[in-house]
Amino acid sequence: MRLSVDRRRRLISVLPEREEDLYFVYLLVDRGDVVRGWTVREYRPEGAKEGERIKVYLAVRVEALEYHKFRGSLRVRGTVVEVGGDLEGVKGRRHTFDVLPGREIEIEKPDSYPMELVDEVARLASAALPKILLVSIDGDEAAVAHITALGVEVLGVLENRRPKDAGSDSEEEALGPFFREVAKAVEQYRLRLRPDRLVLAGPQLYIEIAAQYIKGDLAPQSAGGLAGVYEFQRGGHFERYREALGSEAVSEILKLASERPELIAVGLDAVREAASQGRVRTFVVVDEALKERAEEYAEVLRLVFSTRGSTRIVPAESEAGQMLSAMGGCAAVLRY
Repeated sequence: MRLSVDRRRRLISVLPEREEDLYFVYLLVDRGDVVRGWTVREYRPEGAKEGERIKVYLAVRVEALEYHKFRGSLRVRGTVVEVGGDLEGVKGRRHTFDVLPGREIEIEKPDSYPMELVDEVARLASAALPKILLVSIDGDEAAVAHITALGVEVLGVLENRRPKDAGSDSEEEALGPFFREVAKAVEQYRLRLRPDRLVLAGPQLYIEIAAQYIKGDLAPQSAGGLAGVYEFQRGGHFERYREALGSEAVSEILKLASERPELIAVGLDAVREAASQGRVRTFVVVDEALKERAEEYAEVLRLVFSTRGSTRIVPAESEAGQMLSAMGGCAAVLRY
């Protein structure tokens, strides 16, 4: 994702380069913003019987966002406030932007928005993992998962229905039909998703046999199948990723909750009060909460940034995000 900021004019120019980047654009756009860019709109000149779809540069004041993480879809709805060219009758009407990879947009933020939050979103985007197609496999089961900066999506689970007592075949020969079946499914996912890496995870014996049918990096671990997906998530492969998503801050909050509860604030009201006193060292918030109550969180973020506190945004689907959601959507580590 390419991103530039004009802090004086409160403008953010962003070019999403692949579907995962739409998540970071979603974090940057709020209701009340003005979004500008090239889009396609149906236009019918006065007196014409039929309209035509034309490419036009316009701006809308955002009224609603529609975002689907794993579908790679972001739509921005609002009222047209600016329109390029000499098109008449467009200003004041409603329009929907389809934000797409390769299509640059400009976001104009109101004075109330803490521009420092852009830095946190940019940090999160730069630390994102490459797209991984994970094949977690053993002799009984294979699970295929798509891993991106947004989380882990299990695409399918295949069971080996071949009888255990498969004649006198060696284990390698007995597993051949099952692994060929898995390889066909994996190839379909690979062509559709175009991952940066394909990883085979599971017990050493099974991934070495599977590598004869599926080409990818080998990640030996104790379990394959669906259990192996979860083991892969919790392994060292995700250490940097988990830190980028704020799980280290959530772990600190949980530890302090049992050891020194006076050094944490849980929930928006408690964090707001602590922030107003300059006590917040690290503020952690779930992305969905941040979007649903954008104005209230903007107030807290301004207070945190003004006293040199840091912020972490955590996707709701992540393990840390689920823990934080149970706390009310946000929490903070306090200085004193």
